[in-house]
Amino acid sequence: MQLVDSPYVLSLTGSLTTPRAEAVHAEALAVLSSHANVAIDCSNASEMDVAFIQILIAAHRFAVNSGKSFALDAPPAGLLAETLKRCGFSLPTRPTTALADVLSLPST
Repeated sequence: MQLVDSPYVLSLTGSLTTPRAEAVHAEALAVLSSHANVAIDCSNASEMDVAFIQILIAAHRFAVNSGKSFALDAPPAGLLAETLKRCGFSLPTRPTTALADVLSLPST
């Protein structure tokens, strides 16, 4: 039995780079359109670039504007942490899954 507040986990695998950006963006928006609480799992990605980080920002903004929740399923680690650093983001000092904290975005 799934709790009402439990997030829908969107698992993204493989390459999360510019060539797949449009498809990944569409998938994220589709999931956010049908779920109020979404967590993204990208732990099985083989590569990622700034296009994926831009998708996270856009999905976060869509969620905030729609009164929904969009977060990471785990604090940034591995490939995601490396990509964030390469893109100029500073990782939070405390483990967090909130994209507003990870990406230094406004939460409202």
